[in-house]
Amino acid sequence: MSDQAASLRQWAAKRNGDDQANEAVSEKVSPTKTSDNLEQVVVLGLPKLNEEYALKAASVFHRWAEDGMKWVGAADRWRVIPVSIEYPEFDKLVTNYPRWAIWIEGDLDSFQRAYRALKRIHEVNGPRRIIALHPPMARSGLIANIQTVARQYFNIDVLVFSG
Repeated sequence: MSDQAASLRQWAAKRNGDDQANEAVSEKVSPTKTSDNLEQVVVLGLPKLNEEYALKAASVFHRWAEDGMKWVGAADRWRVIPVSIEYPEFDKLVTNYPRWAIWIEGDLDSFQRAYRALKRIHEVNGPRRIIALHPPMARSGLIANIQTVARQYFNIDVLVFSG
């Protein structure tokens, strides 16, 4: 994760705390940008597009790898691409990035962020299956509610992995 963390720190230094919707955390999202040996995952629903939250999202892959989830493989190969739902070329992300996730946290605004992210994915005819990334939390009811809304209103399956 050190390579990702270095690029995140570099991005944060350039950004100076400005929350522009057309930027992603580790680098500008580019339809032509492909990385060999990396699994790229677009992450929506983060409370802030900053290094702290990008690292929290990336840490979930480390937790899953440590818990023995073989599909994760080496956790360092996962590149998190945090994106705002207001990203101006959101529809191009759907074409260029097949893996998507939604961040679910235990705060009061998490359901609202998740709902807006799911709605935006649906509006651009995005992926019909995304994974839930979340810190270890006891509020499984929140995750279950998000899964239900995703399925019933947006025809999206939110996959939840324990751990």
